[in-house]
Amino acid sequence: MYKLDERDIQILSILQEEGRITKTALADKLNLSLTPSWDRLQRLEEAGIIESYGAKLSSSFLSHFHLVITEVELESHKQGEFARFEDAIMDFDEVQSCWSVGGGLDYILKVLVKDVVDYQDFIKRVLKADIGMRRYFSYAVLNCIKDTNTVPVSLIKKSDLAKK
Repeated sequence: MYKLDERDIQILSILQEEGRITKTALADKLNLSLTPSWDRLQRLEEAGIIESYGAKLSSSFLSHFHLVITEVELESHKQGEFARFEDAIMDFDEVQSCWSVGGGLDYILKVLVKDVVDYQDFIKRVLKADIGMRRYFSYAVLNCIKDTNTVPVSLIKKSDLAKK
């Protein structure tokens, strides 16, 4: 298992905030020369810690869409039913995230649609696909209070990945 030192953690912190930073600017922020900085970045990528780079779309752009959180309960918990649902849900573009959860339900979906009619159409297509959904509960998101995929440095340092 790859162990993160302080510089690795610093790289992760910088990249989470500034994904488009140049290699030179990253090296400057790390107070390293270009080659060691680049080598560290490549090791983090090769270890699978950095998976990809992307752009975060603005709140004003996303305000043209509707976000719906959907709880899903499956009809059966027999062998293969979870895989059947998971494989099928991957084909629905509206589903931005799908989490398998414990407790009184089986999945939580983050669904992005144009409007309520579009969400109704999405649900009809999911039900028609016959992927084992017993029931679902929908929650329209009215306002985003906090939404981040950034992992705080304090949490990275507490993890088993950090050198102690």
